[in-house]
Amino acid sequence: MKSILRFTLYLAILSGVSVVYAQESGADLMDLSLEDLMQMEVTSVSKKAERLQDVASSIYVVTSDDIRKSGATTLHEVLRLVPGYWGVQDQYSNVRASVRHSPTSNSIDGTMLFLLDGTPMQDLMSSTFYFQNFDIPLSEIDRIELIRGSGGSIYGANSATGVINIFTKDPEKYDGITAEASGAAPGYVATSLRAGGKISEKVALSGYGKFRYFSGFESMAGKDEDGNSTVETSDFVENFDESIYYSFGAKMNVDLSGASNLSARLHYNARNQYEYTNSYQRDFVFTRDDQLYGQEVSASRIVANLRFDHSFSDNHSLFVRASTNFENDLYEAAGGMMINNGIIDLEVQDNFSFGINDLSFGFNYRMANFDITDINDPEYINYVNPETTESLKGAFVQNKFKFMDSKLNLILGLKAENYSLVNDKYYLSPMAKVSAVVSEDLTIWGGFTRSYTTPGFNTTNVDWFLFQTPTAAEWNAALTPQVTPLVEQAVYDQAYQSAIEAGADDATASQAAANYVASTEGQAVIAGGVQNEIQNVIDGTPNIAVKNGSETVPTDFRTLELGVKFTLNDMVQVNSTVFRTQIVDGLSENPGGPIRQNEESTTQPGRYANYYLYGNYVQGYSVGSETSVRVNPVSGLQLEVSHSWLKTEWEYQENDDFDVSSITSDPTPKPSVMPNHVFRFKGNYDLASGFTISGSVIYASKFKTSEYYVYGTERYVNIVENEVFQNRDGATIVAANDSRTIVNLRVEKRLLDNQLVISAFGNDVTNSGMVAGTRRLQNVTLSQIGAMYGMGIQYRFK
Repeated sequence: MKSILRFTLYLAILSGVSVVYAQESGADLMDLSLEDLMQMEVTSVSKKAERLQDVASSIYVVTSDDIRKSGATTLHEVLRLVPGYWGVQDQYSNVRASVRHSPTSNSIDGTMLFLLDGTPMQDLMSSTFYFQNFDIPLSEIDRIELIRGSGGSIYGANSATGVINIFTKDPEKYDGITAEASGAAPGYVATSLRAGGKISEKVALSGYGKFRYFSGFESMAGKDEDGNSTVETSDFVENFDESIYYSFGAKMNVDLSGASNLSARLHYNARNQYEYTNSYQRDFVFTRDDQLYGQEVSASRIVANLRFDHSFSDNHSLFVRASTNFENDLYEAAGGMMINNGIIDLEVQDNFSFGINDLSFGFNYRMANFDITDINDPEYINYVNPETTESLKGAFVQNKFKFMDSKLNLILGLKAENYSLVNDKYYLSPMAKVSAVVSEDLTIWGGFTRSYTTPGFNTTNVDWFLFQTPTAAEWNAALTPQVTPLVEQAVYDQAYQSAIEAGADDATASQAAANYVASTEGQAVIAGGVQNEIQNVIDGTPNIAVKNGSETVPTDFRTLELGVKFTLNDMVQVNSTVFRTQIVDGLSENPGGPIRQNEESTTQPGRYANYYLYGNYVQGYSVGSETSVRVNPVSGLQLEVSHSWLKTEWEYQENDDFDVSSITSDPTPKPSVMPNHVFRFKGNYDLASGFTISGSVIYASKFKTSEYYVYGTERYVNIVENEVFQNRDGATIVAANDSRTIVNLRVEKRLLDNQLVISAFGNDVTNSGMVAGTRRLQNVTLSQIGAMYGMGIQYRFK
């Protein structure tokens, strides 16, 4: 209740501003009927326009209108309203997200493909999307098409469980200049300027610029989750939640002829932020503390593409696209390192229709460049080939057979891909789907797809010393003062006992023992004994490291889906899908302890360790459903309620690195990394007075977030600390596994014929501050997220 009252107070007194949006042209989507929405065209499923009602895929469209009314300040806040998506924040801009997939505890599976205007934006280190290094004005987004399930033969690599395709606004649909500014508590400010339109009959241009500053939520440096002090002076003296973002973009459309078009897209963003990383050095065995690194980071991302479209006829078209995604950033794991990774991608697709056939075929060639530099602790982590160039090659064919005047459709496809980072083999991804358009208001569809996820650099090249034993000299320096008195006493006791056994009295035996200890022979025996004891410690405390298994291959996903879409009386729209995905060659570390003993390092010759292996060691399945019901009960009122269910189970599979027959441990996290159930409700109400009230509630069942943390040294527990020391001395569980409720509110007022819009919002309003997630392999210390309240203004110049 206090949060709601606080939100109301902000409506009245806050003088800041929040990002709000206006349609550049065309009718507001809220004015469209549900039937009209089902007639909306989407392009993500086959990379060409199709009616939403007809596609044989579970696709959810987030429109610019949805984005505006969500009050979101980041891409993640937009996506978390989509059934089937879930993401866990450990900082404001740091998110671990997934669609239809709950991985094992320490795996990073790139099963979800992110695209910006058709350009892949995967992080090459882990094949996932790095939210922290991305920021464009949300008002620049025209729509987001989210495929829940495999991208099929069209997309291939890393689209096994989902495709998130972000389309920015077409330069031809701009109408002048739009200025926006926003401000919110705590410490959020954002401003942007967007302009564009046709400059001639054949050329349209647009561009944008944005600045965003966030001071961070309340710091947890030196505090526990309740805000109590845990150390006298914290090591984290800099505000690592504070960030400054800059972004700009430019787009161009050129009508080369009536049949040919050229388009270009450029998006650039930069981030300045102080970041901490840590490693566990050789002295960890003595100090039980980590080595902290702090540095100013200037990160950037460039996403660009050039596309040529040509229509040979109404039934035949072709496009060629060249695109790139380059990232320069601090990779936070294992002490941190700078990455300068990027791709250059060439894609060609030909589409033509004849008779009952709607045929598409094409190929793509992607060059991936890896450049890892400035590793803070190269003894702690290194890579077999930190600078290398690899390639991904693929070709596909897909045909849609249209029967009964397109009322019954059969879609068959096949894609072949090879990723040189893994091996020379081509992996085949077949697809077979069918859709039955029973009526204009009812479509039933189902099918099978097989997809693969290509491993990231961390699953093919890494050599990571999780625990580093000191050198012999360091052991001697640390242990000699402790061991010597013990050995001296043992030598003394032995000499004393020998004298007693020879018939000496106590005083004589004591003197004889003291003389022996002081003698040259006695000192030599003591020195030898000290060395033996220290050597026993050294032998019993080896380096512990992790490297890739004997062979790493793509993870295989085989999905069966069945879905239905229908509308009732133009008032109720229902979209429901059930699915089951069989997973083979999933990624995980080996169970138990290290399975390779005293092996030489792959990156540091002459250095040895007991190795864990990380590879294709698990298999399992995911089963689930997504159901959303959208209702327009009266004019201006739109309601949506949805439920998504996901259950993933894992088991160890046969492999070449270890025998699984005697393994009893379960690799399935309890609770799961992604929640089993997520319920969502959102509503928008347009009032005749120019006001719009919007709100949403998200509830997720219990999911895994907890981790062990040592408050005294402000660090997460080392991943093998319990194995080395047989304890987690001083550790406390933080971010306890629990359910999560998120409440968002927004009010806007439109003035001057919608030319001026003023709004106020509250995001996550019931959150008074919490450690929402932990990632001990990347994060160094605790960070929290909380509620954000703001207001804003937007003006469109005509």
